[in-house]
Amino acid sequence: MRARRTAYIVIFVVACLVAGLLYYLQVPRASVVRATADIPAMTQITADMVETVKVAPVDVSTDAAQSTSQVVGQYAPMPILAGQEIDKRALDQTPGQQQFGFGAALDPGDVAFAIPISDPSQAVGGALSPGAKVTVVAVPNALKNGAAASPAPTSTVLGTNLTILALRTPNGQTFSQIQPGSGIAAVPPKLGSVVVAIPASQLSDFATAAVSSTFYLALSVPGAAASTS
Repeated sequence: MRARRTAYIVIFVVACLVAGLLYYLQVPRASVVRATADIPAMTQITADMVETVKVAPVDVSTDAAQSTSQVVGQYAPMPILAGQEIDKRALDQTPGQQQFGFGAALDPGDVAFAIPISDPSQAVGGALSPGAKVTVVAVPNALKNGAAASPAPTSTVLGTNLTILALRTPNGQTFSQIQPGSGIAAVPPKLGSVVVAIPASQLSDFATAAVSSTFYLALSVPGAAASTS
């Protein structure tokens, strides 16, 4: 009698397991992309950093990446922890795009430096955009130096083919032109600075020129390599 009862229990347990397995196999599964390792901020995501796993459809958020092709090559604007599902909205095509408003990449060995602009004539009349290449010229400013310009000031080319990262207003906001239909009473934004990528080794030269000189920017030939004086 006891043996028969044990057999019934075993059969019941096996039947439950089989039923659970069949249910699991029949329930639709959805793919999501998860990080396999911690991904630091502003790091480009590579294939070995992520994996695709199957989960229940109800566990998939609307904006979750469902294929590694949607995330590989993108940048993490903030740290992503191992095991964390990756949200497509939280990815940058350019490093620093969401955090700093950069429209171009800051290459290793470079630093971001803001060129102060007080008049559009200093910056090609304002006809600039992130990603463009510029030549930066510094002209000694008598008002900044507190001395008369005698002899005539000599300009210095600080760098050529430097990449523009972002355009800023005088109060540090992202500079953008007014879109058509935004209202006739809208006040056009004013360009306050141009953020460019410069070699870290030239930071002191640019900082010194910012105190004593006025900067002028000129568009450079696309495709040429960056250089500094």
